Amino acid sequence: MQNESIKISMAMSPFPSVFAPLVFAGRLEEGMKELSRAGFQGVEISLRCSDDIDRSWLQKTLTELHLSVSAFATGRMCLEESYCLCDPLPEHHEKAGERLKDIIRMAAQFHAPVIIGGVRGKLSGGPDQREQERSQAIEILRDCAGLANGMGTHLLLEPINRYETNIMNSAQDALDLAEEMDCEGVKVLLDTFHMNIEEVDFTETIQHVGNRLGYIHFSDNNRLAPGQGHIPFPVILAALAKVHYSGFITAEILPLPDDETALHLTNQYMKQLIMKSPLSKNRKETK
Repeated sequence: MQNESIKISMAMSPFPSVFAPLVFAGRLEEGMKELSRAGFQGVEISLRCSDDIDRSWLQKTLTELHLSVSAFATGRMCLEESYCLCDPLPEHHEKAGERLKDIIRMAAQFHAPVIIGGVRGKLSGGPDQREQERSQAIEILRDCAGLANGMGTHLLLEPINRYETNIMNSAQDALDLAEEMDCEGVKVLLDTFHMNIEEVDFTETIQHVGNRLGYIHFSDNNRLAPGQGHIPFPVILAALAKVHYSGFITAEILPLPDDETALHLTNQYMKQLIMKSPLSKNRKETK
């Protein structure tokens, strides 16, 4: 499908989920086979806990299909089971931390980063309580980042728009949090859907994040496959080339009108986009 220098993946899950932007949720093996046939290089896997997937099966399947895990997403433990980093109940935020560490240990085996997105939850109560919840979340993330760095992987801080959470909405918020954490093993994940709401300019945001950028989600403004809305993906790809981005481009999209069509539309659009991409040209020149 794509030029080999650009790695493309899609977000999937081994189980159905209340988190809607996942394709083949509950049909992971089938989805991975479709990705392989279409020429994708990776799969992002959304989990509630490390026990959601059999590691031996995953390694065997990845090898057979010539895929790799682009990242492990963690938001479902908060969305579906209330294990959130900002939850005021110790049994909830402590459990979230334990599960994150288990996923980090597994992710290291697959040389994959771990996404810190919806798992943070939302701040609640008055100013004092919100500060307490924020502090506890940062403390847990510092521990997790230290573990990830020691195991040769890293965390990805994902800004999420103001309508879904009230902590870390913009790219600058993520950069500020990374600075506050002051530890190795932390990068920023930019998602075009959230950027379309929170950022003034795609190019300026990507350039501002610069070498802190560790991962990117592609989704159009309507959460459909890239090219099905009005987000200027050629402009975004040009900006990625300017910062010498070398990570995965992962489609995190709604499975509409159905899983197969969503994957096909992504494949078709990304193939055309990459053929004209300065990101592809730049990499050819540096080989």
